[in-house]
Amino acid sequence: MGQFVNNILRTKNMVALLQAMGIPLNTEQVTCKDERVIFNSKTINDGDTLATNLQELLQQNGVKPVVRRVTVANLLADEINQGISLDGAAEDHKKSCLAILGVLQLGSVFTLDEEQEYFHIPLPSSAYAPLFNSLHYQYMSIEGGLIKFNIKEFLKNHKQELVLVDGANPLLFAHSDSFEKKKVFYAEKKVSEDTVEVTPYFFVPDALTPPVYHFVLDTSGSMEGKRLTTLKESVIKFADALFEFQPEATIHITEFNSTTQEPRSFQKHNLAGLTRYINNLSAAGITRLYGTVSEQLYMLSQSTQHNNILLFTDGENTEGNTGTLTTELELALALLQQNSDLTTVRNKFFILSYGINQPEILHRITKAFGSLVLDTHTIDFFQALSEEGKLQEWAAARELFTCRLEIAGSSNLAPEAEEYVYSLDMSGQFVALKSKQYKSGEILHLMVKDSSGTTLLDDTKPFAKKSLLLPGSAKAASHLGVFAVQDNNTKVEEDKLELSSVI
Repeated sequence: MGQFVNNILRTKNMVALLQAMGIPLNTEQVTCKDERVIFNSKTINDGDTLATNLQELLQQNGVKPVVRRVTVANLLADEINQGISLDGAAEDHKKSCLAILGVLQLGSVFTLDEEQEYFHIPLPSSAYAPLFNSLHYQYMSIEGGLIKFNIKEFLKNHKQELVLVDGANPLLFAHSDSFEKKKVFYAEKKVSEDTVEVTPYFFVPDALTPPVYHFVLDTSGSMEGKRLTTLKESVIKFADALFEFQPEATIHITEFNSTTQEPRSFQKHNLAGLTRYINNLSAAGITRLYGTVSEQLYMLSQSTQHNNILLFTDGENTEGNTGTLTTELELALALLQQNSDLTTVRNKFFILSYGINQPEILHRITKAFGSLVLDTHTIDFFQALSEEGKLQEWAAARELFTCRLEIAGSSNLAPEAEEYVYSLDMSGQFVALKSKQYKSGEILHLMVKDSSGTTLLDDTKPFAKKSLLLPGSAKAASHLGVFAVQDNNTKVEEDKLELSSVI
């Protein structure tokens, strides 16, 4: 599942949000890993400062999240104290484990695994493993000469807390819920004595309904032998991973060679059927590439769903009159773009071209859908998309959002309003909306809707009729719950900028 979660995009946008909201990240390394936001600080003081800043940023209705400050040794000791035993000697086992924990100072040395799910604490010898295995734990397990603590599951049960783990390089963990529940943050930059420039950072949720995935597969004669064998393995592996990522997804598989077959549909419960179908594919005939692309365009023009297409071919079009078919594709594309912006926004059309350069018309078609033709030297779908950094982008649903900003003042004049649209991947990330200037005493009203008209955000932000704070110290800023905005180099411009988040 983790292969498709767009952690790279989430991390990039999280860093942008924190910097815009005035959280200094001079030494911290930030990583978004599924539902976890992880900060790696260089010193204990840096960790403390970051935790305090995040408390201010994430407070809601005047309530700040609690900072749970622990060491790995604390976590292990708590696990041992909560451990259970089936032999009736739990208390004796606990005393023995706690004694060894203290004598060996276990927890003073630890690492976070590559998936950032477990703390690894080495035992000086695997001979200690049976002692610790005498108890059953909620988050702790023993593997050979290693104690493993499941920080991922621990955070799920402490979503409302910031967990600061002391060590040579302190780690601060926040559950993504802490950010997502806010829905919007407002970054403010002072323009003049009574004017601020505000940039809303809106949370784009994960799609509630997955897109319909389409594999359109070239099985012409040139695919015979090893190529087809590799393609089958790739499709089955890719489909299995997609179902793990989106258990409710549907995958349509369309085979083409001299003709284009009717699509076959599969869901997770019928992965075995998909596997049988793919393994029965055979290679023969010529390549009806343009006709197949044309039919996919028609399908998209008629669909009300989100569709993500991945077409694989190892050749160029060899069926029909290429010149005539090219003209027909150009007309179909022009008609599609004229009649419905929503079709090209909500759908994706990627082409994997194995060992051959495709003509301009196919590049133009994929570009219209915010997608592209990937020239690849591998039949492995994971590798082909990952090498171009497009794996997560292809898998995510894309949505068109309508944003409406109103500015209302104390006068009787009608509110000033602006409406615009954004096309965004639904990957559970924060994005910056348009900046707008406001004067003291005015009220910002922000509304965001998806393409179905569902309201995702309806929020107001008043700007008090008072002079803006001119930050003179970190203490003053902390007291008022605001942060100084940073420039692109993350240097605080205390004499110019001020920020606050919606509470």
